[in-house]
Amino acid sequence: MKYLKIISIEFVKTKSEKVLARADVHFEGFLLKGFKILRNLENKDYVTPPSYLSPKGWRQLFKTDSEEDWKDIQHRILEEYDKHLINESLEESHE
Repeated sequence: MKYLKIISIEFVKTKSEKVLARADVHFEGFLLKGFKILRNLENKDYVTPPSYLSPKGWRQLFKTDSEEDWKDIQHRILEEYDKHLINESLEESHE
């Protein structure tokens, strides 16, 4: 990523059956909340950007100039989410 340096990512559980978690991403200089981690029918996780519901459907609040940057952000969120799940599992096993 050329300009968007990710500092950290925090995950928030949701009550939704469709959304596995919400990711709040701290970029250098700003925080962007509301990335969603979902699972498709092939059981593969993917990320959607923050969005809102308009009369014409869902509208993205965040979009990168290049597809490569978006893929980097998605990859980093999913990578950190996997680590988060492992840590969460380890914490539960020690209780």
